[in-house]
Amino acid sequence: MNEEELLAKETFYNLFTLQGVERIEKENELYLIAKKLKVLKKYNENLKKFEKMFKEKMVLEEKSQMPKCKYDIENMNTGKYIVTINGIISSKNDIKFSNIPIFPVERYVNRDTGKEKVKIIYYKDKKWQEKIVDKTQLTINQKLLLLSDYGLDITSEDVRYYTNYFKDMMTLNKLNTLESVSHIGWKDNYFIPYDSHGIFDGVDEFKSIYEAISTKGNYDKWKEVAIELRKKKTMRILMAVVFASPLLEKLGLQPYIVNFWSSLSGNGKTLSCMVAMSIFGNPDVGALRLSSNNTQNYYMTVASFMRNFTCYFDELQIVKKSKFLDLESLVMDLCNGTDKGRLSKASQAKEVRTWYNNFLFTSNDGLVKENAGEQVYNRVIDLEINEVIIKNGFEVARIIKNNYGFAGKEYIRYIQNIGFEKISDRFKEIYNKILAETKATDKQASSLASILLADELAGKCLFNDDKPLQVEDIVEYVNDKDEIKTSILAKEYIKDIINANARKFEENNFNECWGKFREINPDYSVCVMNMQILVRELQKGGFEFNTVKKEWAEMNFLIKNSVNRYIHQTTVNCQKGNYVILDLHF
Repeated sequence: MNEEELLAKETFYNLFTLQGVERIEKENELYLIAKKLKVLKKYNENLKKFEKMFKEKMVLEEKSQMPKCKYDIENMNTGKYIVTINGIISSKNDIKFSNIPIFPVERYVNRDTGKEKVKIIYYKDKKWQEKIVDKTQLTINQKLLLLSDYGLDITSEDVRYYTNYFKDMMTLNKLNTLESVSHIGWKDNYFIPYDSHGIFDGVDEFKSIYEAISTKGNYDKWKEVAIELRKKKTMRILMAVVFASPLLEKLGLQPYIVNFWSSLSGNGKTLSCMVAMSIFGNPDVGALRLSSNNTQNYYMTVASFMRNFTCYFDELQIVKKSKFLDLESLVMDLCNGTDKGRLSKASQAKEVRTWYNNFLFTSNDGLVKENAGEQVYNRVIDLEINEVIIKNGFEVARIIKNNYGFAGKEYIRYIQNIGFEKISDRFKEIYNKILAETKATDKQASSLASILLADELAGKCLFNDDKPLQVEDIVEYVNDKDEIKTSILAKEYIKDIINANARKFEENNFNECWGKFREINPDYSVCVMNMQILVRELQKGGFEFNTVKKEWAEMNFLIKNSVNRYIHQTTVNCQKGNYVILDLHF
């Protein structure tokens, strides 16, 4: 090889087409020839010049191969980075740290929290893919590494190049900024996802639920099935529960639980609830039909995400068998509509989540037990069924799984057009009627009124019903306020305990002595009971003496002492102590 052949452009282009060891060996060979011909300086100058030209040519070719997408990536300022179909190179130090092109394209500011998220796009598997992430996930090394689970080839060795790249790209380019929300349901007077005001930025966390709020199939097919099933009162109430959920926030009502239960199997509990949930979207497993086998925090997380949509959890008996979940505590937490306050690792208060929806459970027995507190009775509607609701279950299931979501969209538009001032006036009328005609508490009357109101609105909007559900249709589900008071429930509970342990009040009892029956006259006795044992037995039933003692005294069940105190100091079996005197005749 002579000097002319060595310094020719073909020599260098052939060199640059080689890879790895082959290129190193060829470069060494040319170096030795240049040294032998005494043109090493010229050779090195040409090597650098042609290498630069070759790289620029390759970059242009690779850039021209970049697939088109809906974002204007061609005009993005990439600064010191070369971004092509084959990845990202830092031109400053000639380091390639990504084998695929990645761009930050949009910035989201959450209306509720003020937090920022960023949408990134990346080309992999022959298509552009998108992901919305917290802004900190692009700027903190440890968090950025987690994106490798989604197909980005990020390693601990090159993660710092990625963070610098994203920081520079977001600085050099004014990303399109949009408002976003992290829940579905009401935002001011708009209803997400039906109204496009505010981009939803939580797709990854609840992608299956978000995508389930959609339409599929034929509206008329769904409506034909729904009209036939609404001939049964229980089915109509279930659908009204789902229609009622979007009303609660606007009417200022607290969340509540409807427990749809039966001890019988195969009577259509689950399918009936799926029919009701198909009002708003896909009612199948993994979509709007959720399992009850969850932690308490998961229940509240789902509730805050769904916000104004009914949360349907199937097979509640799973929770009842759990050692790690207290059912009464779950009821109270869900129906309070707000999460517990928490601190972050940095001792800063985390955002407190809220929700305004109702909850639908299926179970094989009632949710409210006899010893449940008044607050549980107020928040739960136990809807028992003892018949087969849906006879042609296979056919109904097939139809609602393939035709859903139209009714909910039409219903929301209908109530938006009416306006909540008018709806609120009608709610008050129904609420007052329930209070006048039943012994419901204020809280339960509110819940039941929302169901009757929702049935009335849905009937006018969707089904052209002449007669909506009436108070007499739901009176069987009302808990008598005179019977569910905590003090009355505790009184009946402790009377049963005393009667079941009558021998422990006898004088010749050599086991644990609970007290004695003191005769007032031959036909009348009172129960003198050890204070500590009374407190213990009440706590076993979920009651507290200090909570009920005042009302017990007012109903003459508890007899005060001569100085108007609840506790008597007296002697039983020669032992002086603190006792409570109960008149079991009341």
